[in-house]
Amino acid sequence: MFSSTYESAIDAKGRVSVPASFRAALGGVSRIYVWPALDGRACLEAGGEQLMSDYRQILARMSPDDPAREAIVHSIFGRSADLKMDDPGRIKLPEGLLTYAGITGQIVFSGAFDRFRIWNPEEFAAYDAEMVAKTRASRGQIDAPFREALAAGAISNAKPSNGEGET
Repeated sequence: MFSSTYESAIDAKGRVSVPASFRAALGGVSRIYVWPALDGRACLEAGGEQLMSDYRQILARMSPDDPAREAIVHSIFGRSADLKMDDPGRIKLPEGLLTYAGITGQIVFSGAFDRFRIWNPEEFAAYDAEMVAKTRASRGQIDAPFREALAAGAISNAKPSNGEGET
């Protein structure tokens, strides 16, 4: 799972280090696929072999003539860069993808569960603020499923121990 946010810089040779926790989430493979975000935001989406395998399985269930399938295939597989990390965990993002995302020097890596995103820091700050506001506005949407899972015993309501016994 890709989680957390990291800020870095592109070096003089145009390379950037993929965060160590993201490299670990890739399962030790050195291949990364990167493409323009599907939602049209000025960022890049990225993932490893597992994510691409998931997409292949989903797309294989769709008719080859389905226009939605064709659009997704083009948007992910046709517009992606297949990158190889070097031993220290660096990648070189293609100029066209950097231009798409407005990335020039500083870069933000943002975890997104089964993938990660690569941002220009200003675009990320705006996205972050938007998502925080949406989270505050939609907190109630997770309350019912949480209560149902709690009632079913699927999750525990126990408070974490403070390590000092009962107080």
